[in-house]
Amino acid sequence: MGPIVGGSHGWPFAAAGPGRLPEGYVEEEYFIEGDAVQYALAPGGEYAHDGRWDVVGREPSRFRTRFLVRRPVDPARFGGTVVVNWNNVSLGFDYVGRLSDQESEVIASGNAWVGASVQKVGLDGLPDAEKRGLRSWDPERYGTLSILHDDASFDIFTQIADAVGPGRAGATVGGGDDAVDPMGGLVVERLLAAGESQSACRLATYYNALQSVTQRFDGFLLIVYAGCGTRLEAAGPGPALEAIPDELRSVINILPFGSHLLRPDLAAPVLVLNSETEVLWYLPVRQPDTSNHRLWEITGTAHLDGGFGEGLEAEWQRDFGEVISMPLIEAVAGPPNTLSYDPAANAALRHVWSWMKDGAPPPEQARVELAAKSASGGQHELARDEFGNALGGIRLPDFAVPTGTHVGASVGPEPDLAGTSVPFTSERLRAHYPDHATYVERYNRAVDEGLAKGFLVEEDAGRLRAKAAAAPIP
Repeated sequence: MGPIVGGSHGWPFAAAGPGRLPEGYVEEEYFIEGDAVQYALAPGGEYAHDGRWDVVGREPSRFRTRFLVRRPVDPARFGGTVVVNWNNVSLGFDYVGRLSDQESEVIASGNAWVGASVQKVGLDGLPDAEKRGLRSWDPERYGTLSILHDDASFDIFTQIADAVGPGRAGATVGGGDDAVDPMGGLVVERLLAAGESQSACRLATYYNALQSVTQRFDGFLLIVYAGCGTRLEAAGPGPALEAIPDELRSVINILPFGSHLLRPDLAAPVLVLNSETEVLWYLPVRQPDTSNHRLWEITGTAHLDGGFGEGLEAEWQRDFGEVISMPLIEAVAGPPNTLSYDPAANAALRHVWSWMKDGAPPPEQARVELAAKSASGGQHELARDEFGNALGGIRLPDFAVPTGTHVGASVGPEPDLAGTSVPFTSERLRAHYPDHATYVERYNRAVDEGLAKGFLVEEDAGRLRAKAAAAPIP
């Protein structure tokens, strides 16, 4: 049902702030309700390393939740694809990410974005923490929403896909006189499932266990993914990441890092876009690039990259009356990483449109290099240059033409998601770049290389060139 209006605030939670959507796009919110099938491993099954997970349906669970739609109004502008985003709830509320920002490839290509609220925390908030879930944020608007358990999240995600996808047959949410088309009559041709971090882990489970059953999605984009899905049943059998406290296991229900592959036998392609942080976690399950699998590793960036929260501070201030603090960033032993992997994400998306439509896979990219010798204890380390920057991988211009040391790798026993960025001293900058023209010339060469290798798009190339020209370097 929808579009939803009213409530004590008068706007949807996480609504796009000023300048976040271009002219000609509309944002609307819808509610969806029903019975969601919960899944379990088939009898005798396990979370096998090869990713081929067989499942059975079990008792359904009643739900009522919301999804946000950002789409072009003019059908002539529509690119044919809907990105269905699994909203991340690790902060205790719906984090909708950056894939629908005005400068994102989703918008540049005229495609649509749907933010799916499919987990209990998004509605109710984290246990024993300040309640920032939808129901507490605006009881008048969201008080009737309910997800009993995250075990239902996979089928809720499928049902939201059905409501916005190509098979919606008139595409209605609700019934009778309340039936509406969330896509405004747009002819949807393809669905891309996307998620970041914990949401990427949940999508990995969807890919390995559910996609072969539902066949709902034409492609998958897993961003900053640690090589681990989640258990289908939070309380069910299977290993768990030891760092998660028992009281949060039902909320952050993650298998051990680097514990399984993405199954290789599905038609739907999957692109994993990782920062430097995930390289060593993902290393045990690095897969060769194939016709339906790509791994892009963005050297020098961090899990919580320099673009994390960018543009959202004003929205958090509007929604919460404050900018939400993020202890994972504040706790690092140095200034957090400032590099953004957004330009590579935009390029990846542009390739994924063609991959889903025509079967032409994105270009293969170099992977982050390992040191010749492992660290004490037999653990791998990344190979680094004289500045401490990692070698190999996708080297965006801000990293390829360095003005500092940028580390994304997690170096301690506990995950460090923010990495560090330490600017070069003025003396080092002048030694490396005798004058501004030298810096700009080298930077533009790096932009040209990114375009040639396919990890930059022309729109971002122009923005990057302008930024370098205006930078006070050396």
